[in-house]
Amino acid sequence: MAEKRRPRIVILGGGFAGAYVAKHLADRNLSFDAEVIVIDRNNYFVFYPLLVEAGTGALEPRHCTVPIREFSRKSELLMGEIKGLDTKANKVRLQLCGDDRDRELEYDHLVVALGSVTRIFPEDVCSGVQEHAFEVKHMSDAIALRDRAVELLELANACDDPEERKRLLHFIVVGGNVTGIEVVGELEVFVRGATSMYANIKPSDCQFTVIELAPKILSILPDNLIRWATKTMTGRGIELRTGESVKEVHADHVITSNDERISCSTVIWTAGIAPNPVLKEFTDLPLNSHAGVDCEPTYQVKGYDNVWALGDCAGVPGPSGKPMPPLAQIAIRQAKQLAHNIAAAHRGEALTPGDVSVLGILVPLGHHKGVMEFKGIKVEGFMAWAMWRAIYLSKMPGFGRKIRVLLDWIINFFFRRDYVQLGMNPAASREFTSSKK
Repeated sequence: MAEKRRPRIVILGGGFAGAYVAKHLADRNLSFDAEVIVIDRNNYFVFYPLLVEAGTGALEPRHCTVPIREFSRKSELLMGEIKGLDTKANKVRLQLCGDDRDRELEYDHLVVALGSVTRIFPEDVCSGVQEHAFEVKHMSDAIALRDRAVELLELANACDDPEERKRLLHFIVVGGNVTGIEVVGELEVFVRGATSMYANIKPSDCQFTVIELAPKILSILPDNLIRWATKTMTGRGIELRTGESVKEVHADHVITSNDERISCSTVIWTAGIAPNPVLKEFTDLPLNSHAGVDCEPTYQVKGYDNVWALGDCAGVPGPSGKPMPPLAQIAIRQAKQLAHNIAAAHRGEALTPGDVSVLGILVPLGHHKGVMEFKGIKVEGFMAWAMWRAIYLSKMPGFGRKIRVLLDWIINFFFRRDYVQLGMNPAASREFTSSKK
């Protein structure tokens, strides 16, 4: 009698959502013996909450990357790109990195966890973003931004024109959400802290501006925390321009929605996220109005019994009927529920609707200060910053990686950061157009 084949679960994407699904499918209490295969172009995922600190030198970048093979030991990893889906034949077409031929992989259950990308507006809404702006989505983005800042400091130090020096050291962040505020807070610490190494640059030469379309920054937080964060940031000389947007990005300036020209050298685009655009190429998958995979509350893709989706790329209705928000904390907890539902579906048992909600929001502001709202508790200042670090240190996968991150923080507390380029990303060098023409 032929041995019964184990069910094969293929997971598209090895980020927070995909990696945690793979890990939970091996939970002992699940009693589910399956072959789990993760397909991703990288063999690691980035611990995103610490990405900005890694980029600005508070942490060693590799300490914020988690190897998928180590994290989910009982799953297999294929490094490659998804080229197509055939949901009728239950097959995925992929191309392995370094190989130019297509391969096919059959599945019993398919999990779509392809994450998100930075939301870039169409050219008729805001032009020049892709050519001139920096993103903060991947480790390479964070490192490129750090290298850019160091290059500008070197250039400004050799500049004789005070106005040109200020333009070179003017950083504009578009988007006053959690990511945007964290970026500008840490970047201000990094750049102004570096000025002590340069004879011709004063801290006041460095300018930082946040442009946010909403009437206030950090709109996800309660009003009293928004007021405190606003006062703290403006007190450090960070300009917060709310109620306006950017309609043109150029190498040496931006044009706002009020037709104002603001000279600068660096624009950092953090104006929201969008589902991975590769989803539009998979015509078998139904997409919602936001171009995310349209799902049932059980994480099943609408119209399918064996195709599932979660994380930033999926619209999964929560108890309120609205899609669960695209946050890392949501994806991590969705992954456990999805793993249980896949096991239940394979056994013919009833599925459980997802019920993940936001537990809290933590925002570091730099200079050992932050704001936090956690299960109704509101905290500001040093305590919020300390709790932010403690919570994310506890969530960092692996004991060894926790120790490495903790040691980085301790060393950074007692010693000066290294204000050097890592030289790992050529995107750090962009056109330095002089404002004098």
